[in-house]
Amino acid sequence: MINFDFKRTSRKCSLNDRPFDAGEEFFSALIDVDDVLERRDYAEESWQGAPPDCVGWWKSRMPDLDNGRVYWAPNDVLLAYFQHVHEKGPLSADIAYVMAILLVQKRILQMIENDETTDPPTLIVHHRKTKTDYRVVISEIFPERMSEIQDELAEHLFTSNAPNSGEDDQVMA
Repeated sequence: MINFDFKRTSRKCSLNDRPFDAGEEFFSALIDVDDVLERRDYAEESWQGAPPDCVGWWKSRMPDLDNGRVYWAPNDVLLAYFQHVHEKGPLSADIAYVMAILLVQKRILQMIENDETTDPPTLIVHHRKTKTDYRVVISEIFPERMSEIQDELAEHLFTSNAPNSGEDDQVMA
């Protein structure tokens, strides 16, 4: 099993560089910029809806930064991020593999099988809601690359506040 140690990222408005106050609501968006996903956070007053090339977005509330906990972005955004890196093919195969494992752990995807007969070997995972199968290359990930992947996931997919039960109302993917 792959373990991660994620650092909390600083949160400020991407448009005016203003830091968010504790308790302030803000929006986060994953945007495809030249085949690279960037996370951008927007103050509520600066949010004009999903930007062009947006892969997914969600609304959050800035927590008390002293609590030290880190949470995943909403499930729909995690799945959209996985689909994005999966579609990029060999350039992001290791990130797609890590995301597939994490989505299986979160029960967003279901593991079907490891197919050792292909070259390279693949992991087949299934999304029940859309009835979609994904064939993901099984990647050997070295410690220095794992650190890079952890940093990328922390930058794009983590927030400091706990998901709420009504997250579907606040998520667009």
